[in-house]
Amino acid sequence: TLVDVDALNDVLALVESLTLVDVDALNDVLALVESLTLVDVDALNDVLALVESLSLVDVDALNDVLALVESLTLVDVDALYDVLVLVESLTLVDVDP
Repeated sequence: TLVDVDALNDVLALVESLTLVDVDALNDVLALVESLTLVDVDALNDVLALVESLSLVDVDALNDVLALVESLTLVDVDALYDVLVLVESLTLVDVDP
């Protein structure tokens, strides 16, 4: 199914509550994403915008998310590429200088 607003809000609430995204917290996100067969592009962009706004994101944990997203039935290539570029270009994603 498509990522619905309520489910996405649950993910956003979890991520917004963290200053550092750790593996245990991400496992809760992964459990939600694993149940989906189709990633809606607009919803994925909402997640990307949130991740980019965080002050600190752990790269290893983000790579776990990327590996899962890549295994989904359908993923918008441009949106996923934006995430890959962000992760591959930085050791720690620190948006605020």
